[in-house]
Amino acid sequence: MSGRSAALLFYLFLLTTCQSREVSPAISGAEYFPLSVGTYWIYDVTETNISQVNGQTNDIYQLMLSVTDTVHMSGEILFKVVRSRRPDASAGWSVVDTWSFRKNDLRAVIQEGNISYVVMTFPMTEGKTWDGNALNNLGGIDKCSDGTRHCDNYSSIQLMKRFDGTGIAYDDTVTVLESNEDDKTTGKDIRKSVYGRAVGLVYHEETVLEYCTQYDSCIGKQIVDSGHILKQTITSYGSL
Repeated sequence: MSGRSAALLFYLFLLTTCQSREVSPAISGAEYFPLSVGTYWIYDVTETNISQVNGQTNDIYQLMLSVTDTVHMSGEILFKVVRSRRPDASAGWSVVDTWSFRKNDLRAVIQEGNISYVVMTFPMTEGKTWDGNALNNLGGIDKCSDGTRHCDNYSSIQLMKRFDGTGIAYDDTVTVLESNEDDKTTGKDIRKSVYGRAVGLVYHEETVLEYCTQYDSCIGKQIVDSGHILKQTITSYGSL
């Protein structure tokens, strides 16, 4: 091979490598889960609950999450997140409960009461899967035989994609699929969250339904025994 041919092949190799990197850029993922004291997010929420006792109830309200403080624990910084709700924008806020958020170089964690969920693992790649229950005792990837619907494989999909589902377009988002089960006989469990770069959670939806399986007359007909449907859409965010 001549020196000119070798140089040409080397140039083509470099060009191909650079193009490949441009098509699939690496992202840490941490930029989609920003945390700082004073940050707040306000969401419109629609929620439907179904039970044999109460039938179907529908609720529309606003939810605010505000980061109010930090606590150092076991070498990590926990961000205290106060959750408040109101029936509409003209009403005052009422505190519902307090969660905590935290993240490090490996993952982002949301603690709901005493239960921690790993909502992201870093770096993020398309189709990456992890055990969202790695820090709790609700069951994990190989512990689903008890029937709980919390034994989930979370996965990251649609990285760095535009999202228009909130009324405000976000050009750079990632989607975390928390569950995607749709059994025509026993029920449905579909949950996903969309996070915007430097914003945080912009959209969340859940459809968790248990179908009637007690009688031959209802099996396979998707008659809902119990469950809930929820959509949470961001309306504003910022710093206090």
